[in-house]
This record gives sequence, C-alpha cells and structure tokens, in this order.
Amino acid sequence: MHTFYVPPSQIRTDVAVITNAEHHHLRNVLRITQSETVRIIDGHGNVYIAEVLDTEIKKTASEARILSHEFHPSVPPSITLLQGLPKNDKMALILQKTTEIGVTQIIPLQTEYALQKPSRNRYERWHRVVIAATKQCKRAWLPELCDPQPFQASITQLDHFSLRLCLNPAPNQASHTQHIREVLRKAPQATTIALFVGPEGGFSDQEVSTAIENGCVPVTLGTNILRTETAAIVAVAAIAYEYQQKTC
Repeated sequence: MHTFYVPPSQIRTDVAVITNAEHHHLRNVLRITQSETVRIIDGHGNVYIAEVLDTEIKKTASEARILSHEFHPSVPPSITLLQGLPKNDKMALILQKTTEIGVTQIIPLQTEYALQKPSRNRYERWHRVVIAATKQCKRAWLPELCDPQPFQASITQLDHFSLRLCLNPAPNQASHTQHIREVLRKAPQATTIALFVGPEGGFSDQEVSTAIENGCVPVTLGTNILRTETAAIVAVAAIAYEYQQKTC
C-alpha cells in the first residue's frame, strides 16, 4: 500500500486532501485511480487508511475518504541532530538515513568550517527528502527540519535537552572525551538528546570549547576518523540502538 504525507490542516473528519508533490506522485507517477486504498500520515503520529476519490476532478489536488485511523505515540528519546553543513549534497544523505533510523529534529548549522549556504530551493529539496524517507520506513512521525542557524544560536537552546553530546573526533587531553556508548549507558533516563556533528574539518577548537562550557559531553565513535555523513548516521544509530534496548 502506498503512503502519502498530508499536513494536519488538510485532514478533516472523513476526508484528506492530497496536494503539491504528493498529489503529483499519486496522480502522475503512481497513476493511482479512483477507489484504490492508500496509507496517509500527517507527521504527528496519526495514520489513516483511505480510499482515493476521483483524481480527475482537480489537477492540483486529490481527495481520499478516510476509512480508519490509528494514533502512534512517539517513542523516547527525542533525538535532535545539530549538523554542521557539509559540502555538495551530503546533507541529503544525512537527512535520509537519520530519518530512517529515528531522528526527531534536524538543525543545519552554520559553523566556522561549514562549506555551503543552502538556497531556499535546496532547503525545500531537503524537506522532500525527509518526507520521502519517513514514508519509505513507515514512520508515523515526520522529523522536523529546521532552518539553518548559526552555531552560537544553537548553543542558547541547550537548556531544553537532558543530554547533550558533541562529536569530537580529534580530542585533546583536556577535553576528557569518552566513547559515546559509555556516555549513553550512564544516562539511561535521558528523554531529550542533542547531538552536535561537525562538517568536513569538524568543529573549531573554539566551538568545541563553547559546547563543553554549555553542558555538552565530548564523545567519540572510536579510533577511526569518519566522514561527516558517516559520523552523523553512526552516532544517531548508536543512540537509537542503546535506547531501543531499554524500551523493548
């Protein structure tokens, strides 16, 4: 059964209105016809099974009659990835794979070594990547993709997290960097986790120091130096694995 994302504002008691890229995918790519059954998510835990009405009535939207509804509560912890902007389109891969693994929120960071300033078109493409990955892996919750923000602005938000981690692949002796596994197992009750991952070249020494001063624990993924996209995926997977063990 094909899945479509429909924002809550476009879902009524008995009808969901499928628009924009999702409508194009339904009508022109998949060529779904009247009376076919589809799965609809609103990105906030609601999952609907619906019957498609006549797709030829409107060229800009399709309607689907809701047949059933389930709510899937979110599973802790909430994971926020604060990702230093990498070059080219590595961000798309990071968004796709961390969405599949279970990230809750992604904040692209403008850092000292960040290598791009994304255009609005690229940002909108990233949003479509998140939607596609959410549908592909059958998630009921759509990760929030925030607008890019300066590193310093992200530091002011850290009070909202019960555990704050900063990947530090080349630690110095003064930073007391620990393996991420050790830190996670010392914080079994963490419900909101912030994870900082630097771009190519990592964070600057000043950025690492600022993160630590504001409550971040410097962590490593092991002795190998990973590419930024690999590091983000492995770190989010490590967090998901540790906490899924505790909730299964």
